[in-house]
Amino acid sequence: MALLLFLSILLRFAPAAAAAAAEPSRPPATALFVLGDSTVSCAASILPLNLTTPSLYAAGPCLFPSARRLLPDLLAAKMGLSSPPLISTLNGTAAAAARGVNFGGQYGDRGIFRMGAVGQQLRLAAETLQLLQLEEGTPQDASAAAAGAVFVLSFGTDAYARLLAHGPAEADAAAPKHGRRGLGRLLANRIARAVSELYEADVRRVAVMGVAPLGCAPRVMWEGRRALDGGRGSCVEEANELIEGYNARLVARLDELRPQLPGADVVFCDVYKGMMEIISNPGRYGLEETREACCGLGPFKATVACLSKEEMVCSAPERHVWWDLYSPTETVDALIANWSWRSPSPQAVGTGSGDDSDVMTTSICSPLSLQQLAGGSLPPV
Repeated sequence: MALLLFLSILLRFAPAAAAAAAEPSRPPATALFVLGDSTVSCAASILPLNLTTPSLYAAGPCLFPSARRLLPDLLAAKMGLSSPPLISTLNGTAAAAARGVNFGGQYGDRGIFRMGAVGQQLRLAAETLQLLQLEEGTPQDASAAAAGAVFVLSFGTDAYARLLAHGPAEADAAAPKHGRRGLGRLLANRIARAVSELYEADVRRVAVMGVAPLGCAPRVMWEGRRALDGGRGSCVEEANELIEGYNARLVARLDELRPQLPGADVVFCDVYKGMMEIISNPGRYGLEETREACCGLGPFKATVACLSKEEMVCSAPERHVWWDLYSPTETVDALIANWSWRSPSPQAVGTGSGDDSDVMTTSICSPLSLQQLAGGSLPPV
């Protein structure tokens, strides 16, 4: 009987152990570089919403940084790195950029879809990498520095937020060549091209974050309620379908791209899946409010954006899913970071604090977790 039990345990864990043994070795991450929109930088979000001027909303969820960390800060901590500083705060030296840079918020055009944002940030990233390579003593040193870099791309949230702030007719009029549903195709192709351009710059580790279910965001639900003349404010399915379509198209483009990038690891993280788990089961994670923002004014706290800590912020942000019109709270970002970083234990059920405070049994990232991408040690099988 004991022998049979041993054999059953061995057979159960042998495939996982074999996969771990076969997995290629990756050097630990030495730098985190981030490109993206308001999901990665409070300098990025400038939405055309009433009573919200660009100079005010540019501060966005970071009006009071001590109250909220964004996803790059949380991921950097998991990698044992400092939060990557904004490119605008650096002095232009290689030493200042050696441990990573956040390029978020550096935009070229101001159109509704802002495709120029991706290109401008890529140019800044390429120039930064060239600077770092020039500062290295030998080509071997430059190769080692490139091997230690992990890039995170998080675009799409602001584009869809701007799109969903308009009605269908207004959005189609603003983009007559592609319309609402064409945005997914354009943006997915642009992100895939960005990954290819980073590969040409010797980047070999890239994580691409999907877009969250903005149909459940306070602003979109408020707009939906107005359209329905006082509806209850459930998630706007049409909005979520648009975003699901984009995420699916992005996954397909990355799947097509991987065979063309030998030696590279390209990961997709399904933020939509993670947030829908939280919105559907808030009590599992110590959350109570799934519809109303923590900071803002009006129905769902979504009529006027978050502008003042003293007058607008709720007393318990950790109980809310949404921080403001479209942004999740740090509690939610921490769960997304945990689920992106590694696969939790199936027995992990908690209250919303700590690395194991969730019930997700698989990583929301594929084909690797971010811990594997960063070269971190995995928990024992």
